[in-house]
Amino acid sequence: MNIAIFGAGSTGCYLAGELLMAKLNVSLICRERIKRSIIENQGITLTSYQGLHQTVMPTALITELATNQNIDSNSDLQNEVNPAPLFDVIFVTVKCHQLAAITEQLLQITHSQSSIIFMQNGLGSLDEILPLLTHRHVSQGITPFNVLQQPNATFHKGTEGQFTFASTQHTKAIQQAMRKAQQSECILVDDMAPVIHGKLLLNLNNALNAITDVPIKEQLSQRRTRKLLSLAIKEWLNVCKKAHLPLAQFTKVKPQRLPLILSLPDFLFTLLARQMLDIDPQARSSMWEDIQANRKTEIEYLNQAVVKLGQQHQVATPVNAAIVTAVSKLEQGQKVDIHTLL
Repeated sequence: MNIAIFGAGSTGCYLAGELLMAKLNVSLICRERIKRSIIENQGITLTSYQGLHQTVMPTALITELATNQNIDSNSDLQNEVNPAPLFDVIFVTVKCHQLAAITEQLLQITHSQSSIIFMQNGLGSLDEILPLLTHRHVSQGITPFNVLQQPNATFHKGTEGQFTFASTQHTKAIQQAMRKAQQSECILVDDMAPVIHGKLLLNLNNALNAITDVPIKEQLSQRRTRKLLSLAIKEWLNVCKKAHLPLAQFTKVKPQRLPLILSLPDFLFTLLARQMLDIDPQARSSMWEDIQANRKTEIEYLNQAVVKLGQQHQVATPVNAAIVTAVSKLEQGQKVDIHTLL
């Protein structure tokens, strides 16, 4: 199985690392700075809040996709021209708004039996491109944990969770390899819709973490910001109920109970929700990283998606709408006071 990670940033590099630990053949399609960092540091280093520390080298590092491509192979890290490779499995880890621009490239480096697995958060990111990929096996996956990119090609897992993919022949083979290596694991499901909806519930905190500009653990330790999260989650739960959308459970408590737990006084929350605070003290959301790097965020597919569906089903979503407005201001370089959102 010839596997590629397309758009290997924080999540993509961590996924590549877990697949490489399972002795799979994995190439990265990434930016030049990522490639150089991996070469200079002799591989990708994975760390986690649970003590993992392992360095692995990708099979190949690809920075250009054209008829001929510049590839740095593991055996020879000098640039050389090669014909365009074809991959059996491609995990797509670019941002939602970048998908339309890479569709032609995905077709170019896959064949009719290839699997293309989209790892984007939120809702609606595949709407425009699915009609263009009718001759490929398309599915989705999620990353239910936080990954923070650190210096020296190091990628740190700061919260619990395992990669989750739709169950296919390819992902079954990947799961088997990971289990055999006994260093990592993934979860396979037959229906990704409940998983995507349940993951969105957790991703509603991405924007709030970017707005507060503090680590997630510190953010969740403050009742005022937890209250905002509880209100945003309650709105999404109301939308799901009205639209009859199934929700997978990612926490030890049912999704419907999360708003109540988040609204508890600090001492009760700390006592009853220890699992939610069992995260690396420095973990932050990917949206926070985007704001810090002056990149466009995925707010359109997260909180904005809640607002859009709410409008379609006549469900009020004022908190998520206020969060969308706040993130828009952050993207424009403006300051935002989270207290004004309450």
